[in-house]
Amino acid sequence: MTIAKDKILHFAVNFISAFIVGIYGVCFGLGASVGKEYGDSKAVGNKWDWLDIVADCIGLGVGFAFNRLLLIVVK
Repeated sequence: MTIAKDKILHFAVNFISAFIVGIYGVCFGLGASVGKEYGDSKAVGNKWDWLDIVADCIGLGVGFAFNRLLLIVVK
């Protein structure tokens, strides 16, 4: 089983957003992810991809968890 490069990019962008900005990054990342998929669904020859949303949410969750852990360690 291989993970598509597209899914890794979705994960990475959302991870960075949530890790650096915290909960506001999660909100922004989720909105941007849904907006991107909506745009994809309206583009000719493209479609809504739920696996992209899954990769986005995993990235947001892991990034936010690391953000919280970093705050605990720094205190």
